[in-house]
Amino acid sequence: MKRIQYHRYGGHDQMRLEEFTLEEPGTGQVVVRVKAASVNPVDWKVRNGVMKFMTGRRFPRAMGSDFSGVVEAVGQSVLRLKVGDEVLGTAPIKAGGAFADKLVVDEFVVAKPHALSFEQAATLPIVGVTAWCGLVDKAQLKQGQSVFVHGCLVFRSVVN
Repeated sequence: MKRIQYHRYGGHDQMRLEEFTLEEPGTGQVVVRVKAASVNPVDWKVRNGVMKFMTGRRFPRAMGSDFSGVVEAVGQSVLRLKVGDEVLGTAPIKAGGAFADKLVVDEFVVAKPHALSFEQAATLPIVGVTAWCGLVDKAQLKQGQSVFVHGCLVFRSVVN
């Protein structure tokens, strides 16, 4: 199995596509076969060492946060998901791992809307939560209100 990882903090030249051994899922965890992943500023900030106070200094470190894919295995106590479920989520900042064939994450992933491709779904986790926090928590947007988003790529889909 392969993933993009690095052995010391630094620029893009530190990234390597390497073999790794996937851990078995623990209690409350699932194995996801990654179908798509997206790149966020947090990814290069972690790799550059900007966030090492949160991630530590153990190497090698896996890269990648946001992903979408298919559940391949479930650990003990996982009740909400089953093998074959299409999901999207964010790998923990300390572990990373979305830029891989497979990753182990906590059950805290969500069902991928059928109307979205895996590529579209992989772009949602971090930016979706960021948008939610800005629009709902900070701006207190309510149901029925509209927002004008300037400079955004728009695609049409029906998402429940």
